[in-house]
Amino acid sequence: MTPTADCERRRLAEWLRAELARATGRRYRINLDALDAESLRELQRLLRDLDHEKQAAVNRARMMPWRSH
Repeated sequence: MTPTADCERRRLAEWLRAELARATGRRYRINLDALDAESLRELQRLLRDLDHEKQAAVNRARMMPWRSH
């Protein structure tokens, strides 16, 4: 692995750790360093998709509170 790719993977793993802690308020003992860059990017995409879904649900609930079920 090139030094640049390794640095990118480490930055991505740190971003994921921070985002998981921000989203849940908890720290998870997931060995992100064991994942390759592609898997880390997919995990990042998953977290962003989940955040967008959450925001969309909040917005729908605000616009139509009577349809909360």
